[in-house]
Amino acid sequence: MKLSNHNALALLVDVNQDIEEYAEAAVKNIIEDKNYECLAYPPNWGFTDAEKEALAKLGNDEPFKNALRKIIADSAAGVIFNMLNSIDGTGDPRYNNNAWTGVNLVDAKEDKNAEAFKDTLHDALYDTYWKWRELRTDKGWKLDTYEG
Repeated sequence: MKLSNHNALALLVDVNQDIEEYAEAAVKNIIEDKNYECLAYPPNWGFTDAEKEALAKLGNDEPFKNALRKIIADSAAGVIFNMLNSIDGTGDPRYNNNAWTGVNLVDAKEDKNAEAFKDTLHDALYDTYWKWRELRTDKGWKLDTYEG
């Protein structure tokens, strides 16, 4: 059984939504709320006092917040893209790659009528951003510069 087109697109649109929402939450916590204990990674997630002082100096205007959202979203997408590259078999993990046998992502239940996903997940990640963009509500800002 293979991954169906429906499930692949649902997964990737959801990942695009998560990228945006996590970037939005990080900017809100850091810039607006000055909540420096909101991060979950790395596991000890602490900022030094000097780092907190530096963060407190950051602006709170919309262009700055949107730029920061884009930086955070790009970083998250890059990590996910590389992970999907490994799942797709078009890349190998950096460590223990001599023993890497690859993985398969398949539908949990077989649907004989489902169209098989023919793309690679890592390439489709960026392509499905536009589907996510169609579905999202207007927040008054966006990660992209498309005006259509």
